[in-house]
Amino acid sequence: MLTTLLEVVAIVASGLVAGVFVAIAVSVLPALRALPADRYIDMHRRLGQGYHPTMPLTVNGGTFADLVLVFLTPSPARYLFAGAFLLMLGTQGVSHLANVPINKKIRALDPAAIPADWDDPRPSWQNWHLLRTVLGLAALVVNAAATALAAS
Repeated sequence: MLTTLLEVVAIVASGLVAGVFVAIAVSVLPALRALPADRYIDMHRRLGQGYHPTMPLTVNGGTFADLVLVFLTPSPARYLFAGAFLLMLGTQGVSHLANVPINKKIRALDPAAIPADWDDPRPSWQNWHLLRTVLGLAALVVNAAATALAAS
């Protein structure tokens, strides 16, 4: 019963992460890139408010479920859950080490007083976001495969 519950948590969490990240990549990022700097900074702040703490909790929940499943699931599914754990950990790492620091710099800016030598963070933020999107999508696929394998 616990294993089944954790498999559901792992699939739902990685699915939510992948879905939200894909939506940001295909819709939100193009819209943000089209905005002038002052409006971008304001919109980035507003969008970020809605993702915290929901997304970190979702990623952490899926990561934890995968880790526990490594120990509760027999081989070979165990190795897939280990892979999903590493992919979710990578998603988390990119977020905390790359996107979050950029977010903090953006929140520190005054949209009405953007320095003339402002280095637009959108390209860098987008590249890091695309990496964590790929990691999240891969985690979803691996979690689904691990669950299917464990059931067989």
